[in-house]
Amino acid sequence: EAEGFSRGATRVVGAVRAGEGVGGSDLTLEVAGVREEIFVTAQDSPQTVEEVSKAASVVTRGEIEERDEFSVAEALRTVPGLRVQQLGGPGAFVSVKARGLRSQDTAVLFDGLRFRDVTAPQGDASSFLSDLVVTGASRVEVLRGTGSSLYGTNAVGGVVNVVTEEGGGPFRGSIFGEGGGLGFARGRLQLAGGAGDADRVIYSAALSHLNVSRGMDGDDAARNTSAQGRVLLRVAPTATLTARVYTADSFAQLNENPLPVGDIPATGVVDARPVSEGELRRFESGVAAGDLNAGAATFVPGANDPDNSRAGRFFSGALTFAQQPRESFGYSLTYHALLTRNSFREGPAGAGDPSDFSNFFEPPAPTRSDLRGRAQTFAARADFRLGSHNSLTAGYEFEHEHFFNRSLGATRADDSEVEVTERSHAFFVQDQMRFFDDRLQMSVSFRAQRFALDRPRFTPSSGAPYGDVTFEAPPDAYTGDGSIAYLFRSTATKLRAHVGNGYRKASLYERFGASFFLGSFSPLGDPRLAPERSVAFDAGLDQTVGRARLSATYFYTRLQEVVGLGDTPNDPFGRAFGGFLNTGGGLARGAELSATLAPHPTLDLYASYTYANSDQRRPQVAGVIRAFGIPDHQFALVATQRVGRRAAVNFDLAASSDYLAPLFDNRTFASRAYRFGGLLKADLGASYTWPLSDARSLRLFGKVENLFGRDYYENGFRTPGRFGVAGAAYSF
Repeated sequence: EAEGFSRGATRVVGAVRAGEGVGGSDLTLEVAGVREEIFVTAQDSPQTVEEVSKAASVVTRGEIEERDEFSVAEALRTVPGLRVQQLGGPGAFVSVKARGLRSQDTAVLFDGLRFRDVTAPQGDASSFLSDLVVTGASRVEVLRGTGSSLYGTNAVGGVVNVVTEEGGGPFRGSIFGEGGGLGFARGRLQLAGGAGDADRVIYSAALSHLNVSRGMDGDDAARNTSAQGRVLLRVAPTATLTARVYTADSFAQLNENPLPVGDIPATGVVDARPVSEGELRRFESGVAAGDLNAGAATFVPGANDPDNSRAGRFFSGALTFAQQPRESFGYSLTYHALLTRNSFREGPAGAGDPSDFSNFFEPPAPTRSDLRGRAQTFAARADFRLGSHNSLTAGYEFEHEHFFNRSLGATRADDSEVEVTERSHAFFVQDQMRFFDDRLQMSVSFRAQRFALDRPRFTPSSGAPYGDVTFEAPPDAYTGDGSIAYLFRSTATKLRAHVGNGYRKASLYERFGASFFLGSFSPLGDPRLAPERSVAFDAGLDQTVGRARLSATYFYTRLQEVVGLGDTPNDPFGRAFGGFLNTGGGLARGAELSATLAPHPTLDLYASYTYANSDQRRPQVAGVIRAFGIPDHQFALVATQRVGRRAAVNFDLAASSDYLAPLFDNRTFASRAYRFGGLLKADLGASYTWPLSDARSLRLFGKVENLFGRDYYENGFRTPGRFGVAGAAYSF
């Protein structure tokens, strides 16, 4: 894809029959659309779109800029099969669920490197998602479907791979800034280029800062500073050395959890109806929940909590040596380290009356939980080309995880520490085959992983909840994957199918973690937890008709056994208020549809629809097996209209049907299932670009978020109403 070329559109501007003269008139010839998409994530190696035998989607940098998305999660809302939730405004908790599954079933990569926090409750990327501000992203690739045999744990429902700018070519860059409602301000600097003969050194760098001074209720500040960099050195004609860095520092003020209120039915699903804005303000000022004029309302939205906050920091650094000594053989050696620090602070201040049940869980004095994690990975990989129809990849990975949790309670006697180290060895192999002039594509892969656990350390050691337990490493993991696709070139129709099994080992937090209850330390984990296992299948077709690309996929995933939170009566570790345990799995099935159209050379349309029927084998709330947070229907529409060569208008719409979510009732010490209304959010943006010279331009833009001004709640948390942002980008 190149700047100045059209986006797949071809325009006929004139024709001359044989033997005719043109005379004195002018005949203008324009270059037709030129575009080639390369996808890496599906098979962990570069492929054109026609070669991919799995369900896959790409969100390009151009699409992210046209929609003015500030976070990677927001850019994923239009991808079929993905459910993106943000529990509040910028900086609030974000989850990405693939194909009706849970957030921990989606793996996140950066440039193909696993990106997960070993201190997160499920050992996934959930603690990063709210901090992934668009900084140096070139595109985002999404593998829809299982990828455990290639990417290991957490890749059960899908894989999100953020590909950063490579650099190379002449020196270039951009300066970007915007601001608007909610006290929103964002800036970004990007640089890229190459140096030396034939770009012997290729580099790119990006720095961004996000600051939200007010947020949802005027006291929801959020800040994020992120930096990314990449340098590639050609040390020999066939060898390269690449260094990558990605780091971020973030802070966010958090709100109270939503709270059931009023007279609600004793059984069944509760329709979610929030209290009025005035009653919410009374609750935040200290009025007891039982004294609110709830009327027909059934819950209090996430209220302001002035001394509840999260601070996070991560550093990702990688070094890769790659060599291609022969056309048929290449190898690479990679070291990747991911360091994380998260700190959660909570104090006695909060909404509601301190003597009332609504304020029951506020600690009597300030508390803090510090989480530190380190994941180090060494990977060796070899790629073989066995003739013209067969490509074989084999590799080895060593991973070292370190988990540290310090809990500082209301009194120093409640302080505690947990420190755990775990290692693993993994071997994987993949065979890609092509037959019948590359019309038939087949792929099979296999991964085996073995774990080793050092004895955990607990402080204080006396009275440690797991003192008498014999600790064992997770059982070995074996995962396999197979896909097949056939392309009918005469009709531009591709049929494809994909099957595989998934594996997610119980995280270190699920096995050894703890939380605060009423200001004191309380264990949550169970060292004996068995891993999660799943089986998945999908099949579909991709069809190109003129300037339209259509796609349809059926998917089916069975979670055979999972880890969840639940009651733990007669627990040997003293978990009187529940904890992690193995429980029944679930079943998710449905369909994904998408269409990309160019009905006019100046108009691009994209639409997607997802149907997901997701159920749990065992009810998470009495009488309810429907999966929480998953609507049956989701729809997305993006329309981009170009006006001349300089102006563009973008409209994107995200909509969903209603869904269920649990709210914990402090009065009964039990969760109830609430039915929340679906999402209907439209954004409208416009931009105008002034070319200042051949290499410089100035782009002015503006955007209205939530154009229809609709109030909606994600799991009971308020989300932003209508607000606007505007800014400028200078490119050179």
